[in-house]
Amino acid sequence: MQRRAAIWITGAFRTSPSGGVESIAGLIPIHLHLCKLAIRSSYRVSTLPSNHALRSLLSERFSFNSSPHPQSIRFLTPAKKIKVKGPIIDVDSSLSHLSDSFSPFDPVSKPGSRLMDIYPDSIHFHPCNRSDKHEMYKHVSSLDSVFNSSSLNRSCIAVVTDASVPLIGSLQAVSAAHLYRGGRQVSHAKQASGRASSTDAELYSIRIGIAKAISLQCDHIILITDCLPAAKLAVDPSIHSSQLQSIQVCRLLFDWLTSKPSRSIDFWDIPSKWRWKPHLKVHNDVTSTRIHAPSHTGATLDFL
Repeated sequence: MQRRAAIWITGAFRTSPSGGVESIAGLIPIHLHLCKLAIRSSYRVSTLPSNHALRSLLSERFSFNSSPHPQSIRFLTPAKKIKVKGPIIDVDSSLSHLSDSFSPFDPVSKPGSRLMDIYPDSIHFHPCNRSDKHEMYKHVSSLDSVFNSSSLNRSCIAVVTDASVPLIGSLQAVSAAHLYRGGRQVSHAKQASGRASSTDAELYSIRIGIAKAISLQCDHIILITDCLPAAKLAVDPSIHSSQLQSIQVCRLLFDWLTSKPSRSIDFWDIPSKWRWKPHLKVHNDVTSTRIHAPSHTGATLDFL
């Protein structure tokens, strides 16, 4: 069936190879699509409230002390659990393997109480038009001007972040942030972020950079990254991958902005290929670091 759809989409001959037309049409193979739906279902169950009816069917570990249903998994013997098959059994067994956790009902994630709802004028994004070289030059020129002017303001800290995700599976992703005040680097944080996507690793570097900047007592933060989507996720506490990182960022910025409403933070986008000097420095820092993934994700490097 998917082969027919791919041929119809691409207009290819009916004798064309299935894998080729599916790839050109952008259709994911059926077995991978089913795996994706199964994993997505497990993640959705993990976001259900503790009083949801489905929780009463799960084992005690994932029921959150809800009243058990008479047909709950917790009443099955180990021998019966092996014999019984079904979506509930699959979900219950897969929840223990999820590497991410969610907090859908956290106070900072409620609509109307989110950071961008309360302080929309204190958080600014400066995207870079990467398809227009002329606009790129103007953007880099503006960033140079902002970065140089920040060195004249002692209450301003510039944070340059980057992350590296190695292709070798035995290595962890590395996130780092370099902090500048008065034209010189005043702090340096680098941490292992486990096996993560590039966006999640960059989000982690943004979190440690903002936390370090706030600890240095400043009124304005200029954060420079090569992944602006990660910066937008950092102030978005809704459910997404690495949501807990975003919630921590929102809590930090909420307390920081509440104590002095005149404070602000600017997120600047800078492509790595432009080799902007401060970003190139942190980029070389993370790419030259190799941290093997242990049995637990506790390896941490932190340089002040």
